[in-house]
Amino acid sequence: MKFSKKIIWVFAILMLAVSCQTRVVSPTKPLYDNKLDLYKKYTVQTNDAKVYKVEIVKIDATKIYGKSKTGEMVEIEKSNVREIKKPDILSSIIIGLAAVAAVVFIPI
Repeated sequence: MKFSKKIIWVFAILMLAVSCQTRVVSPTKPLYDNKLDLYKKYTVQTNDAKVYKVEIVKIDATKIYGKSKTGEMVEIEKSNVREIKKPDILSSIIIGLAAVAAVVFIPI
């Protein structure tokens, strides 16, 4: 009985660690400049399946310019963007709290 509670606690902690993300751009949601906020972090996936985690620093008519965690500047063609996601901290907190509440309030 105690073993299963430990598994549930591990699961709850993992749920807290996993960050939820919201799709800003997808094949069904077109890319508009006003959808992206400057100096915010986004995960950009290109049509050739490359994934960039960048802070957007500039947007022009044809490219998105970002800075990676390592400080490297990244230029991504707008026409090559498949999907853009942004972190959703509120959803992560709600999911984590729900997991912890399930462990605490549901008897095993």
